[in-house]
Amino acid sequence: MSDWDSDMNISEIAAPVEQRAPPERSCQSRANYSAKGQRMGPQSNQSNGARTRDEPRVNDKVISIPSAKVGQVIGRGGFKLRDLEYGSNVKIKIGNSTGDNTDITLFGTDFAIAKVEKMIKDLTIDRKKSSTKPEVNSSSDAAAQASWSSPTTYVNSEGKGTNARVLTHCDQVQKENWVKLPPVVKNFYKEDPVITLMPRDMVTYWRRCIYDIDVKHRGKNFKVKEIPNVLFTFEQAFKDYPEILDKMYKQGLTKPFPIQSQAWPILLKGEDMIVIAQSGAGKTLAFLLPALIHVGGQPTPREERPGPTALIVAPTKQLAIQIQKEVNKYHYKGITSVCCVHGGADRQEQIDIVLKGVDIVITTPGRLIDLIIAEHVNVRYFSYIVLDEVDRMLDMGFGPQINLSLIDLRPEHQFVMTSVTLPSAVRHLADTYMHNPVYVNVGSIHSNIAVHTITQKVRIIEQKEKFSLLRHFICNMGYNNKVLIFCATKTIASNVTADLAYNGFDCKSLLGDQDQSEFEAALEDTMDDTVSILVATEVAAQDIDMKDLTHVINFDFPQKIEEYVHRVGLMGKAGRKGIVISIMTKNDSANASNLIDILKEEKQEVPSELQNMADCYNKSKRDTKRGRHGQRGRKQ
Repeated sequence: MSDWDSDMNISEIAAPVEQRAPPERSCQSRANYSAKGQRMGPQSNQSNGARTRDEPRVNDKVISIPSAKVGQVIGRGGFKLRDLEYGSNVKIKIGNSTGDNTDITLFGTDFAIAKVEKMIKDLTIDRKKSSTKPEVNSSSDAAAQASWSSPTTYVNSEGKGTNARVLTHCDQVQKENWVKLPPVVKNFYKEDPVITLMPRDMVTYWRRCIYDIDVKHRGKNFKVKEIPNVLFTFEQAFKDYPEILDKMYKQGLTKPFPIQSQAWPILLKGEDMIVIAQSGAGKTLAFLLPALIHVGGQPTPREERPGPTALIVAPTKQLAIQIQKEVNKYHYKGITSVCCVHGGADRQEQIDIVLKGVDIVITTPGRLIDLIIAEHVNVRYFSYIVLDEVDRMLDMGFGPQINLSLIDLRPEHQFVMTSVTLPSAVRHLADTYMHNPVYVNVGSIHSNIAVHTITQKVRIIEQKEKFSLLRHFICNMGYNNKVLIFCATKTIASNVTADLAYNGFDCKSLLGDQDQSEFEAALEDTMDDTVSILVATEVAAQDIDMKDLTHVINFDFPQKIEEYVHRVGLMGKAGRKGIVISIMTKNDSANASNLIDILKEEKQEVPSELQNMADCYNKSKRDTKRGRHGQRGRKQ
């Protein structure tokens, strides 16, 4: 029996129906296999330096733009320039600015050059002349321009007085512009008489004992207000909106999720809210249906509004696309939405939709900055804002983009955030942008808790043993098992896919830079049982919903323990059961103690090797700290 068998019962973990050996295949050299993600296989017959017959000819073209617009093409930190090159497959060289115009040289195919030329023209065109949307105030751009260009944080001592006057003026202009914006209505809730008459102790019983919900006001300068009671049926929330009710029944929905029972009354009443719940708890519909009612219920007709009304920001394009699909299921009052996540031609098509007029914008933090800098959207027009899975956005480093995007947010907005965990960064963001928010926590109050329905296993090995251990597990999988393998990088994911394919296992990969068509094809093959093994990176796979998933393998343990919680949450969506297996090496020792806390909280087994790893790491930290103090003492 192998070490794997002795430490972890294969029949218990993989639950095989029968042993599955790799399928027969003809003997072939491993060098003949070219995995997805490799540019060229070892036996490629393409000659070095020679252009093949079918390769398109690369041309160049020089265009000229106003020198004052060069910054819009480059973008902050070169973000926009890199995005243009990536989205069009064109090399862009910007010449020196001389006089009023600057030459830009484009290198690529004729088709690609024409495409990027149109994109640059769209970036540099005067929006105030070309846009058909009504302007609230012709001078309103002063505050927005100052918000982007003024040094509002880093000010030297000599410039304090000047910058203070500039900022005071900007604040005044901004307030004047806010006053001229269309009025906002946020309260649409009419509580059902049955819910109104519920005794207080019954409300508490349903929240704590039935729904496992903790709800309260908290945060900076919060005020205790009466929180709406939970409800039990769709009719109690949407009886005045039969169009929405009809669509819900057609989707086969029968009763609200616990989070929806509490979130709908809060959001329909116009309150700001933070939801802390695992993936699959019903968070999307919890904020989406109130968003539709908010958009459709504003006093200003939609065709007369200066811009979109609702903004939904997701950490990844896959999650943004899923939200867009959910929006499309509920056609309410002709409300339109656009999902702005792609580059290239798709990007231009999305921008055109925004400029023609749209009610809901669904996007990612990076793309939102892109849209704002190019003046395709103005954040002060949004009155309903959602940051979905905000803890992941912050973990991915999107904090600066979020803050920069929301500089010009109007004061009367309604703000919603969803999260799986509640770190201090999320609380700080709530204190900055939310008005007396209601915190709704579904499940355990502990910020690092995973999912109760999932069995969590840990295996401590050497780095060199990872591939053989993974193959051993796959060989012992049952035919009805379906596994998702998480890898740290695209390179590792490609190597794992290649290794499994070489050993005769059908598998697909999900990588962060895949085209959406490739992504959906790989996912569809997994859903329809064409393949039962999916290898993915964190960014690519975190937002997928595989209802028949039986195993998640952390081939690489995540650097942050919050990502581990997200992965377990993906496995346990909507209370589903399954097994999560984490492969750890000494490189992961920094997370050993955090993982032990989660395992103990969930009443899972803590392997002695994991405890030893945590003890050694903590002892090393103490010794290092002691050594530093000793050196300081000797110096004194």
